[in-house]
Amino acid sequence: MNYSSENQRFLNILAYYLNYNENAVSPQAIEEVCAAGVDKATAFALLVAEGAGLDSAGADREFFNEYFLPSVKELCTSDYYSDAYFQNIAFPAKKCGDFELKYLTAKPYQGFVRDDFIYYPNGKVLPRIGFFPTEYRYPAALQKGREWMTLLPNEINSQKKYVEAAFGKVLTYGLGLGYYVLHVALKDDVRSVTVVDIDENVIRLFKENVLPQFPAAARDKVRIVCKDAFEFAKGLNAGDFDYIYADIWHDVADGVELYKKFRSLEKFCPTAKYGYWIEDTIKYYL
Repeated sequence: MNYSSENQRFLNILAYYLNYNENAVSPQAIEEVCAAGVDKATAFALLVAEGAGLDSAGADREFFNEYFLPSVKELCTSDYYSDAYFQNIAFPAKKCGDFELKYLTAKPYQGFVRDDFIYYPNGKVLPRIGFFPTEYRYPAALQKGREWMTLLPNEINSQKKYVEAAFGKVLTYGLGLGYYVLHVALKDDVRSVTVVDIDENVIRLFKENVLPQFPAAARDKVRIVCKDAFEFAKGLNAGDFDYIYADIWHDVADGVELYKKFRSLEKFCPTAKYGYWIEDTIKYYL
């Protein structure tokens, strides 16, 4: 198998599905396919493949087995509702300038990206897709109606390793819903969390509606700076921070160039360890 071309083939199929057809898989269709003796994840994969015109039992069987089956996973809402953010934070719909905080809902069997890319030694690159069999209600930050940050599984799953890596004096670029800030501030080995965000409206929404709900010990560690991230980075010196994390992009479309720019600024604080949101996915497009 030519993994280079098949990687791109699978990405193209998923891009079309996620951008134009994410609600194409219905509970009734899943029930009908599962009646043949397959689990829900397999049924979901079969339906997405069918919608893309693939012959999963014939000419495209190897491709389907290599990509669709390991990519798709059924998720459980309780695994996410038990997260510290869901347990501590709740807010009514709030607006400030062109930003707003509100709750959104993912429908049963609505597909979404669930985590960063996986790279295999044979050259295969696997995006990961998930769905819930039941409704999933989640907080979101929107700018001019566009989802900027949400607590869909991708935001939660893809930040875990960066939360685990944080220690000492932490600096993070990008505030959003404050998900990363909360989890890092809850860590015993984190002394302080400095957050840099350029938008006063985002900061105000966070300070008034989210930060007061942090546990006191975590809340006391947080310092927020309203400034351009790149200008702030240029003012750093060795030893200022122990761990620096950047998350100011929406996805890979704007993330690639921003990622490269941040990497060029590591020299200003060379003693720190660095993390970049969805870095494994971004690297595919470099």
